[in-house]
Amino acid sequence: MSEDAKLLNPDIREIVYGKKELKKLTLYPLSVGDQFKVTDIVTKVVQDLVKGQQEGILGDFAFMTSVMEALETNLGKILTLISDSSEEEAKEIISQLTNTQLADIIESVWIVDYEPMLKKGKSLFERGKSVFSSKKSSPTSSSPILNTGSKTSTENDIKMEE
Repeated sequence: MSEDAKLLNPDIREIVYGKKELKKLTLYPLSVGDQFKVTDIVTKVVQDLVKGQQEGILGDFAFMTSVMEALETNLGKILTLISDSSEEEAKEIISQLTNTQLADIIESVWIVDYEPMLKKGKSLFERGKSVFSSKKSSPTSSSPILNTGSKTSTENDIKMEE
């Protein structure tokens, strides 16, 4: 990766991976559309794990097996979204990744793509909440709802006049 590319987008980063021979993998920040895709993948995996845990069928071994199956199914898709890797290249990268290197990639994606949005989103929510909650509506002197249960009748008044 050139320094010029890093100057254009400071969220571009390099990860070193490999079991025997170390290689560099350039990771790019996710676009909003790609972040939706990654979030959908992760959400489905987490929901499946929670469901299995609630049903009592997910002991430690089953949990780890489920996580590994989810990674095997989805890691290549995610690598193609965060790097310039094709699906074939992603398979090769995965075959060379160690668990620690995989954890570093996951942490990098969290730090660059999710954590800032979470912090800024919470901050914007708090600022918006303070702005909109200060504009309380003033009470009205009459109710806009008609009282349809009233049994007011002028029939007695008319009889008395006659």
